Amino acid sequence: MAYGGAGPGAQEGLLKAVLPTCEPGPDFEACQRDLYIGTAGIALGVIAFIGLAGGVCWLAFSGKGSLMLIELEQKIQRLRR
Repeated sequence: MAYGGAGPGAQEGLLKAVLPTCEPGPDFEACQRDLYIGTAGIALGVIAFIGLAGGVCWLAFSGKGSLMLIELEQKIQRLRR
């Protein structure tokens, strides 16, 4: 008996137990397409989050964010006059 042999992750691997799989049959191609679309959506979401977080950190740590806010405030004050 292997260490930690309890649960579905012991025999078939954790990812295989968590991720859905497509069974052979009439809807196999549609199932595969749906899985690819779902995986691509998750990947794009992660990439967008990393890009957005990187942009926010760059603005915060470079000082350009505060400069942009100061310029925006000055434009608003000019428009009010």
